[in-house]
Amino acid sequence: NWLRFTTGRRKKFWNKNVVALGLAAGFMEPLESTSIHLINTGIDKLVSLLSLDGVTQAQEDAFNRLTAREYARIRDFLILHYNATSRDDSEFWNYVRTMAVPDTLIEKVEIFKANGQIFREEDELFTETSWAAVMMGQGISMVGHNPMADALDPAKTAEEVNEMEKSIRFLVQAMPGHGDYLSRYCPAPMAA
Repeated sequence: NWLRFTTGRRKKFWNKNVVALGLAAGFMEPLESTSIHLINTGIDKLVSLLSLDGVTQAQEDAFNRLTAREYARIRDFLILHYNATSRDDSEFWNYVRTMAVPDTLIEKVEIFKANGQIFREEDELFTETSWAAVMMGQGISMVGHNPMADALDPAKTAEEVNEMEKSIRFLVQAMPGHGDYLSRYCPAPMAA
C-alpha cells in the first residue's frame, strides 16, 4: 500500500465573505509540518488585514497574493527534496527527478551553485540552513564561491572550525544515547 494524496491549493484563499485556512486552503504533503504553519500565518494575515469598518477588495487581494506567495515558497522547498534526487528505482522517482520545476526554484538552486548563497525572502518558512541542508544532502554543489570568502584568513577559519568541532564532540559525548533519552524523558507506560 502506498500513501496517496492530492496536492494543491485554492485559486483564491479569500473569496467574498469566506476565508479558507488550513486544509480548506490547500494541501502540500503529509511529511512536513507546513499545514500547521500555514494555519498560523493565515490567521495572522487575516487579523492584520481585517478592520471594523468593513472589508475592501484591496484587503482580499492582499491576503490572496501573500498567501499564494507563501504556498509557492513552501512548494519549492518540498519539490527540491524530490527533484534533486538521484533515485531512479521506480516510476515515481523517475517522474519527480525529471519533472519541470518552477522558475523560482531553478533560480534559488542556480544562485546556490554560483556562490553558495541562499536568498531567503522576508518571512519565508524554511531558513537558509534548511535549504542548504537539502541542497547539499541531495548532492547539489557549488561551482563557485562568494568572493567575500577570499577575505577570510584560512588559518583563523580552520581554527574556528576546529573549535566548533570540539564543542560539538563535547556536547555529543555528554548527551545520553537515544534509548537512554527515551527511557529517561519519554517513558512508555508499562502494559499490565
